[in-house]
Amino acid sequence: MIACSRISSRRSSLQAKRGHKCRDVLRATLLSAVVAMGAWSAGQTSAIAQGVPIPAPTPLDNVQVNPTIDKYFLKNKQNEPALAQNPKNPLNLVVGANDSYGEPECTDATPSKCSLSFTTSMSGFYTSFDGGRTWSFGGLIDLSGFGEYAFGDPSLAFDRQGNAYYATLAFPDNSPPGASPSDLFVARSTDGGSTFTSVSKASGNAQGIFDDKDSIAVGPDPGNPSQDNIYVAWTKLSGGGSHPNQILFARSTDGGATWDKPLQLSSADTTATTFRTGAAVKVGPDGTVYVIWLNTKGTPGIFMTTSRDGGNSFLPPGKIITVAAVNDDGVPLSGTSFRQTGRLFPSLSIGPDGTLYVVWCSHTNNHADVWATSSTDGGITWSTPVKAGHLDNQSAFFASVSADPKNKDKVNVIFQAMDDVSSGTAPGVGVVHYDSFFTQSTDGGATFGTPVRISTMRSDPDGSSTNGLGQQFLGDYITAVSDSQGGRVFAVWTDARNASPCAVVDAYRAGATAPNVITQCPKAFGNTDIYFSGVNY
Repeated sequence: MIACSRISSRRSSLQAKRGHKCRDVLRATLLSAVVAMGAWSAGQTSAIAQGVPIPAPTPLDNVQVNPTIDKYFLKNKQNEPALAQNPKNPLNLVVGANDSYGEPECTDATPSKCSLSFTTSMSGFYTSFDGGRTWSFGGLIDLSGFGEYAFGDPSLAFDRQGNAYYATLAFPDNSPPGASPSDLFVARSTDGGSTFTSVSKASGNAQGIFDDKDSIAVGPDPGNPSQDNIYVAWTKLSGGGSHPNQILFARSTDGGATWDKPLQLSSADTTATTFRTGAAVKVGPDGTVYVIWLNTKGTPGIFMTTSRDGGNSFLPPGKIITVAAVNDDGVPLSGTSFRQTGRLFPSLSIGPDGTLYVVWCSHTNNHADVWATSSTDGGITWSTPVKAGHLDNQSAFFASVSADPKNKDKVNVIFQAMDDVSSGTAPGVGVVHYDSFFTQSTDGGATFGTPVRISTMRSDPDGSSTNGLGQQFLGDYITAVSDSQGGRVFAVWTDARNASPCAVVDAYRAGATAPNVITQCPKAFGNTDIYFSGVNY
């Protein structure tokens, strides 16, 4: 039985101006993009032609973004992809991901010794200049000049001049995560994401024991609409107790060269709201800045705050929705062991008319669906949530929303879902598989269509792993981006189709002695990859 999440219709105190952004696109530009995309553009010409019926959604081919790594775990582990499209060149796409290519393989000298180097970057980047048909590995974000190493959680955005920005977490060299205060850095690329040579620290001195889940956005300064500001939001983990987690925010008005002192967006410390995470920042057409996040303590909910002065100040945060609790630590659904706090992470998108869309996954009665709500008044009021993604025999766990920038009525959602199994089923080889799906609203978020599977092969999460081998691991999120030309949505996700489970690792997870990965596991154990696809509609 499917049960709705509990909903709070309480009106928030948020206020924002709605804006409208219209821009004609020359047919010649669209047609040149269609030609360059080749077979990937099937259906696109119908989508843009006047008076021609739009065809049914057509999934694109699946393309592996990262190079194939013929090495043992950890080197073959990639996850948590971010995606951005260059507004100056729609065929230019950039992906960022947690990439362990630079890490050592599990040593064969000590069983279960699969540890990080604590000096090597884990923030990889990949570029495409043909709309995603082919990808090049650019390398890893280099923070050696700061004496730190990038620790993933990538987030990407472009400005209107075609410069790309990559936000990443970082720790001091030779310091394990959590042993020393962390930082948030932003790297800048002026060549479409092929290289990121300019880096700055955005977190200032607002260091936490472990900063987490950063998000970056670029948009017009409301006081100077021709100028783009860069905004980042993240979670400052402070160890709990009397110092609960907080949501922080920072702004750059000079292309990422310098950053203002971080602001705390979440409310003052209370014992009921000590775990906040999953921040997402977006900018409306009029320059209004919106930041949302998840609170999993007390009554779980999604909160939002807004700024109408370019990030100088924010209104008090308000709860926009109450969500069904998964568990404070993101307890896995039956048949799996990978962390699933990201199931509740809210995803935010803004339509061309300024309408706000938020989606998340809600778990009740051993089943999870994707839910969506929208606001047409800048977040003052919100629609009654509707199911955006439901499958009879599969549960959703990561979701991302992206509104079509050319059609105010179309809202795209990409999500992943795993097989439903009986409550209490233990994880293992072949117990569950997962897929990636697309669904769309054509009426401004009021209703959503039947999900369409876009992954061409199923994935067994049992082939994935945390660094210490104790659980499966797929990261915490995926990313959807609607094509700036309209009529298409792109997606990137963590895929395990090329991963091989390892029986001795499964036994270790069930309480057996630690295994020797190199001598006892297939080389493809832990081999999760980043896959790219999308849908023409």
